[in-house]
Amino acid sequence: MKFIVEHLSKNSGRLGQLVQQETGKQFKTPLLVQTTKGGSIPYLSREVFDSVTPECQVLQMSLATMDHMKEALGQYKGSGGGLSEYVGYKDYPAILTIRDPCELMPSGSNDKDMVPLFTRRGKETLTPQKYIELVETFKPDIYQGLSDADTNFDSAKKRIQKSVDRTESFMYFCYEQHKQSQMLSKSCLFTPIVGGYNTYNRSQSIKHAKEYGSGKYGGFIFEGFHNYGLTATEVTSEQLVPIMSHCLKELSEEKQQPLMLPGAFTPLVMLELIQLGVDIFDTSYAYCAAVNFKALSFSFKVNGDSVGGGEGGNVPETPFIDVTDECLKEDFRPLLKDCSCVACENHTRAYIHHLYKTSELLGPILLMIHNLHHLMEFFKSIHECISSDTLDSLIKLLRHQGGDKVVEYRIVANTKVISRAGLGKGFADSKS
Repeated sequence: MKFIVEHLSKNSGRLGQLVQQETGKQFKTPLLVQTTKGGSIPYLSREVFDSVTPECQVLQMSLATMDHMKEALGQYKGSGGGLSEYVGYKDYPAILTIRDPCELMPSGSNDKDMVPLFTRRGKETLTPQKYIELVETFKPDIYQGLSDADTNFDSAKKRIQKSVDRTESFMYFCYEQHKQSQMLSKSCLFTPIVGGYNTYNRSQSIKHAKEYGSGKYGGFIFEGFHNYGLTATEVTSEQLVPIMSHCLKELSEEKQQPLMLPGAFTPLVMLELIQLGVDIFDTSYAYCAAVNFKALSFSFKVNGDSVGGGEGGNVPETPFIDVTDECLKEDFRPLLKDCSCVACENHTRAYIHHLYKTSELLGPILLMIHNLHHLMEFFKSIHECISSDTLDSLIKLLRHQGGDKVVEYRIVANTKVISRAGLGKGFADSKS
């Protein structure tokens, strides 16, 4: 994969292209990569996903949901399409990450020479040697370096320092193996930047990355801000923007490399990170909303009619619609009046509320279709705003939806959650 910066704006971030060199396919940045579970878009078959978008997408695969496929992938020959072909998305580029951004990663279980990997089967141990062997089997277009990312806003200084030290130790091995491995000759290595919310520790991590990995492998991935799942939606701009501004200033010499920040960050936080220059995000926010019965409805059109939840395109009072609300049982409008997704064109709020009440699997399927469509349209609007240098206007729109009150985009977990496996079990009556 090759990254090209096409447009720089002082106030609106940057536009670029992530190019798959083997096929010549280009993907605009800021880029929204499609989060998968076990190699599949959550709740959607390939045919249904094609109805959401017929365009080729970049897939985010996580070892936490795919490590058990190692043996099968090792024997799979196919026609050269590799990991993406194996899961039914031939020619779709794949980014391999370690953790599932949709699910909470338990803290602790750290050891000097390994990283805990929380899978459906329980906790597995991931040593640098084992990790590189898995990556060589998967052969992704992009993969992240092994890191200790078990930090958040409340982490102690000692825990953060251990995170940096262990990540440096892991990356010495990863750099060396990447250089020597023929199987990874076509894969890009994204260097992890860790250090919690401590500028000194982040600087340590960046110094090591610049000394050993800068310009040699592919890009940078920032971790250690949250524990994934809904904890990412709790991260505020006030917490994240100062530390990311510090990091990007220190990486200014590496501005020709893509920058990725995984996790279910809120749309407002993503916008402010894009304004700083971050290039790659994932769709885990759409999943976290769907699994907690929320349909995204925030407005993001700064020119012309707004796309939102109000009648006639008015700015909605909330960033999402809670389909569990009893007031929807006789509401025969689509989720969003101006939305062109399959769910909104063919179904009503009342029907989707009925699906929730009867624990039908079609409920989360329709919510996932809508949320993915809404988030992808949001990123198209972001591209337009960067081109016209009006990203500030879009940020203000998201900040002040619902009058002068700042909208809270955090997703609160519902006490009744969808089956985590998402394999036809419908809605499971268990606490989140």
